[in-house]
Amino acid sequence: MFKRMLRNGAGRTVFFTLVLLAPCVQNTVFGQAINMDGQSGADVGAPTTPDVHAAQNGVGGAAYDNDPIEEKTTSSRANAADSWGPVPTKKASVANLAPYLLPYFNNGPVFGLPGTDSRDFRYRTQLSGDWGGLRTDLARHGFFFDLYSTSAYQNVTSGGLKTGSAFIQNTQLSMNVDTGRAGLWPGGVFHITLEARNGSSSPQDTFTVGSAVPQYAGLAFPGPFFVHDVLPTEYFLFQSLTPKLSVILGKVNVLTHADQTFFGNSYKYDFANLNFNKNPMALNFYNTTSLAGIGVWTPSKWLTTAAGVFDPNSQANNFATNAFNRVNIYGITIFSYKIGNLPGKSWGQANWTNKPKIDLTSPFGQLSPSEVPQAVGVLLGTPSTQALPINYKSKSWVTIGNFSQYLFVKDRPAAIGEKLGSGQSLRGIGLFGRIGYAPEDTNPITRDASVALYAYGLSDHRPNDSFGLGIYHNGISQPLKNDFKQLNGAAAAVKNENGLEVSYDFAITPAIRLIPSYQHIWNPMAAGVANNEHHADVFLLRSSFTW
Repeated sequence: MFKRMLRNGAGRTVFFTLVLLAPCVQNTVFGQAINMDGQSGADVGAPTTPDVHAAQNGVGGAAYDNDPIEEKTTSSRANAADSWGPVPTKKASVANLAPYLLPYFNNGPVFGLPGTDSRDFRYRTQLSGDWGGLRTDLARHGFFFDLYSTSAYQNVTSGGLKTGSAFIQNTQLSMNVDTGRAGLWPGGVFHITLEARNGSSSPQDTFTVGSAVPQYAGLAFPGPFFVHDVLPTEYFLFQSLTPKLSVILGKVNVLTHADQTFFGNSYKYDFANLNFNKNPMALNFYNTTSLAGIGVWTPSKWLTTAAGVFDPNSQANNFATNAFNRVNIYGITIFSYKIGNLPGKSWGQANWTNKPKIDLTSPFGQLSPSEVPQAVGVLLGTPSTQALPINYKSKSWVTIGNFSQYLFVKDRPAAIGEKLGSGQSLRGIGLFGRIGYAPEDTNPITRDASVALYAYGLSDHRPNDSFGLGIYHNGISQPLKNDFKQLNGAAAAVKNENGLEVSYDFAITPAIRLIPSYQHIWNPMAAGVANNEHHADVFLLRSSFTW
């Protein structure tokens, strides 16, 4: 199996990792202002952290104690007009003041927040509906339960490592407890996510394109080797400390939360290729999940900064194995703005690590002829079955950035702030892109760039459909190219990798999506080394259910 994995100094495999979490939101990512009274502002800026020192926050009066036992709520049918908005509480509620955070944590829509529709089957945003009113009552008391399932049929029709089809099934259960609504304490959210991947279990049958990063991001959940397991990928506390300062403590899924743009951040609904979900430069630094401590400061509505310490040894199947014996240190600055009343934002990010990486300028000591195939496999990411004389460098770093800009918005101007403030997608057309650089002596991908056009809800007859078209470039490290040539001869002609993807999200209902997509990849790295194959054509058909 040839797919990108790098061994660290302790000999463990680091596979499909991503640069850090910052408290941003799917399709908003610090892209809206939340006023201190809990209402969404019309301006597009950075959100304000919920004011945990204000007892009622303009949402409820002191008479409301929000006792989960004593307070009675009616079913969603009885209060459909207001059941998804702020709930009267004595203690400050994140779901009231910053509702976009829960969809961001879930990387998907959350039942019980603005945008929820629990009417008949054709209009439901969640397939299982309101559970006879119970689900609304739970949400009003601070308990949110959401289930997502995505099935993918993949067919490599030509090129790559191997042609043929595979089936992948991803399932995600996310639970959020809003401590303010639950009557516990102000300004907190407990978040827990369990994930599973089933279907084709062998990497040889799924990572068949041989590209530098996965052609389907769902292959990395809950981890690239964790098939037929149900594993906890997240369990953390988000806590607001002041109106401008908050922290996140626990295990986070960097693959969903990091490096977000206004659109195209979820393989469940948007692009399949990981290059359009995250920046591939980070794949050399993190596992899918990571123990972390993160601080976020929002000095103004247009500026947010965050920094954190992350454990590079965490995985979904361990808790604290060798925790923080090495570290990833991450910093980010996010600017939000408007161009002609159209929302836009940009990120600047950097990460430094002291976890050893293979020294690509001189990766091995003296090798015997029988060890050469193993050495080639190690550079491609395959764990070695025997001890090789591998050379490491003790430190590495990466800097990346992204931008996203709406070019056209179909929604009414008055609705833009409300939708962004609750984590909903705007109907319109947007452009987003990413760029990154990392030292070529420790990073297989040393330069990258991508740009994509995304359209959502343009037709009044198909308001939930979306379309995406993107291209990317991954510049492969020149020392790594030299290594392959030296070890494997002329057969290992590695070139820079490029790719494109076109996809269409056909919403059968808001909760049921059918998403065909096509990818063409030029010079997939592992396929070039293993088969001297310099292209791949991939068709994917995804069906996504929001329960």
